[in-house]
Amino acid sequence: MAAHLQPVLRALPGLLRDPFALELGIEFLHGIIDTPPMRSAFRQMLHGASASERGFLESLTRSPIDLEALAQLPETTLGGAYERFYTTHGFDPQFHAKVYPDCLEDLERDWVFARFARLHDLHHVLLGIGVTPQQELALHLFMFINSRDPVASMFVLGMPYLAARYLRLDRIWADSRKLVKTARAMPNLFRLPYEELMEEPLVDLRARIGLPAEGCTASW
Repeated sequence: MAAHLQPVLRALPGLLRDPFALELGIEFLHGIIDTPPMRSAFRQMLHGASASERGFLESLTRSPIDLEALAQLPETTLGGAYERFYTTHGFDPQFHAKVYPDCLEDLERDWVFARFARLHDLHHVLLGIGVTPQQELALHLFMFINSRDPVASMFVLGMPYLAARYLRLDRIWADSRKLVKTARAMPNLFRLPYEELMEEPLVDLRARIGLPAEGCTASW
């Protein structure tokens, strides 16, 4: 299937001005998500997963996360920290549907894409990486190395432009090496069953997958 050119052309100029404009990013992805290269790229994140593991991850993805229930968990757990992350930043679980309703069909049709959309904020929490433009770039670099995230790959391709605009160039090499080394040493986070781990203390979960207690501490 070919790309839907209208949403791509509408979103692209704004994304060039502000690569972190989430509404435009959702519209842009809607335009390209059904192309064979993008479908293949998203499924590459599951490379090596068995049919049973894929089925298990799909069932987790198609079950909603109850933020009200997570609010009852200690903030030291993955679920408690995730709920506080949403509350602190004023995020809305229905954001995608509200800003660009056409993306709902994409999410319902393709569970791998839906899982990608769900896990972005969970990656933030697990890795201890914030949401400034610099920290978002750190997360994208991490996820590109760790799971070959196709959206992260777009940010990595644009890194020469983005680094000059957003990053401390005197620190980028050292910080990049640390992130890359950590990302390579860890299991593929796209295959981590986050939904089953909500009650686990965040410190214990980080230790189990090879992260320090405080998570990643890149100074980007």
